[in-house]
Amino acid sequence: MSEGYTYTTISTDPGEPGRIGVSFYLDNRAWITFCGQEDGRPQLSVSLGEVGVRICPAPGTATAEDARIARDLASKAADYAAAVEQLAAGNGPGTAAA
Repeated sequence: MSEGYTYTTISTDPGEPGRIGVSFYLDNRAWITFCGQEDGRPQLSVSLGEVGVRICPAPGTATAEDARIARDLASKAADYAAAVEQLAAGNGPGTAAA
């Protein structure tokens, strides 16, 4: 397994708002945590080294839209996990069928 890393890109075009992207290539040093449920501020955190991202609902009372967004995140994370598991098993695109 190669070592994980992160990088940040900042893109700007004249007359357009700037865009910032952070990419994580995770390895066994990654920290993925869930906390805050006990005080009503659930947070999902992903960190690698000194770079991290925290995902939580907007300040204030959580709404049905906040719950929908969290479910969408969970669904996409499950899809990602299934795809990585398939690659790890040697069944991904570009692999020969046994």
